[in-house]
Amino acid sequence: MTTTLEDQISNNKQQIVEIFNQNVKGHEILLDGKNSKHCGKEGHWLETQMGVKHNSKNEPDLYGYEMKKSSSKTTLGDFSASEYAFSKKDKRTYINHYNNWNDEIEFKRGDFIKIFGNPNPSKNNRYSWSGSCVPTYNTWNANGQILTINENNDIVIIYSFSNDTRTIKENFPIFLKNDNIIIALWKYEKMKPHINNKFNNKGFFICKKTGTTYEKICFGSPFNYDYFIECIKNKKIIFDSGMYDGNNRNYSQFRAPASFWDELIIEEY
Repeated sequence: MTTTLEDQISNNKQQIVEIFNQNVKGHEILLDGKNSKHCGKEGHWLETQMGVKHNSKNEPDLYGYEMKKSSSKTTLGDFSASEYAFSKKDKRTYINHYNNWNDEIEFKRGDFIKIFGNPNPSKNNRYSWSGSCVPTYNTWNANGQILTINENNDIVIIYSFSNDTRTIKENFPIFLKNDNIIIALWKYEKMKPHINNKFNNKGFFICKKTGTTYEKICFGSPFNYDYFIECIKNKKIIFDSGMYDGNNRNYSQFRAPASFWDELIIEEY
């Protein structure tokens, strides 16, 4: 008998549900004495229980499905930009062209974080590009930044000197004392495969808690890059940067609240 795609999907879902029921549902979450409130450690525990190898591959986690765990904000992915203002000069081609910069303009990552970010008093005034200084779609923030989508469906963050309300801007280098400067760019050609490969295969499943244990597994419809962009525009998906001085990881995360995922759920077990 020939196995249809519908049969295969059904079989894959059944396998995932069985793994969840055997290894996750109702089980105590054991973190080997580590902080039980550390959501990253819990995520690794869940991956292990579900048989998902922790990796950074641009593909679904299990049988064509991307796995997520429920939380107030769930990450779609940590996607470094195609170009930042601090990118090496030979990799900053689009930003150089758009901003009319030349190779003599050098912009270090630490300078980027201090200029476009804010100090955190609770971290000895460590600077980070996170929280209120990170722009949302179509809204200028106090640091003079806005997130936009251009005609090519690239994701673009723009800085404008005239929209920056901070007094420290007077000390900025002359090449930043202008409006409509691109400081970060995620090109369509980079982001479309990231989203489509992870979420537009068979969709996703999300494990949900009741109290302190996982009790439910839900399957959601696939979605593509066009839907991802649409949800950035209607602010269902946000750019949630966690970049900070002293750590080389960019933490350029895109996240969505539980309501985003719940709208896509089609089955629960």
